[in-house]
Amino acid sequence: MKFFRSKAQPRFDPHLPALTTVQADHLRSLVGQYHAGRPQVTIGGDAVHAPQGVSPLHNLAELCRRADPREWPRLVEHHFRAVEGAEAATPQGSEQVLRVAYLRLLADDAFPAEVADGFRYVRPVAPGLQEALALDLPEAVRLLDDRAVGETGLEALRAAGRANLVREPVEYDVAHGQGGATLHIASGASMFVASKALVLDELARAVTGRELPADGALFTAPSRHYLAFHPLAGREAVDALNDLAAFGLGAYQDNPGPVSPRVYWWHRGTVTSLTRIDEETRSFSIAPPEELMVILRRLHAGA
Repeated sequence: MKFFRSKAQPRFDPHLPALTTVQADHLRSLVGQYHAGRPQVTIGGDAVHAPQGVSPLHNLAELCRRADPREWPRLVEHHFRAVEGAEAATPQGSEQVLRVAYLRLLADDAFPAEVADGFRYVRPVAPGLQEALALDLPEAVRLLDDRAVGETGLEALRAAGRANLVREPVEYDVAHGQGGATLHIASGASMFVASKALVLDELARAVTGRELPADGALFTAPSRHYLAFHPLAGREAVDALNDLAAFGLGAYQDNPGPVSPRVYWWHRGTVTSLTRIDEETRSFSIAPPEELMVILRRLHAGA
């Protein structure tokens, strides 16, 4: 299955690969215009550097990619006003911080190299995914860096972030993929829908009324607003792999806040990537581990 963009298309920016080099230069120019008159602010390849910290441009680039270029100045202004508003609205005191703290699922390349050292507490979930902490503020979501985490305490933030994530409401639907498999789909305006993969057992219980089976579930978290899963409990499991792969790739390419197009296996709290990506040929394939293959064969045989 072909993945990402064809090599025949225009050259994409090495720092902001959602955009071509021409588009990325234009976006950086607009960002520079917004910050005109602030000599202490500089714009690098994929981030804005200011005395108060570094603001990555990846999400803004993804948003602009889907918009009419005439809308870009408005999007830039809205983005940075939200960033500035988040800084001003950040609560003071541990008790207030814990009330709005959430676990946040992110792509494993979400942090530019120049800021990664400030987020050492972030932990990997599986290839393509990592877990961070964020504050859900009135006008924006603010990721917490090591300094902010240290002020409140990592374990307290993770416990509060998990509890708040479990309580976060989502819209729920059941759909059937092209292969006929039943897909359970969580969606919504919340910035934490995909993050529900971090509490998938709790989500499944809440929306289906049933526990996940002992064999676990397959899932994809393509964008921050979507999560689809399939409990491993019947003959549909093999078809679900292909249906989730198609759903994940489409939602990853077409929605803001992309996370990962991969398909994963959740099993007793451990997450395993089932997608093998070949960057050189720009293709991907599904490659389940032998442990999962045994389960799939058993389910397909109706055992």
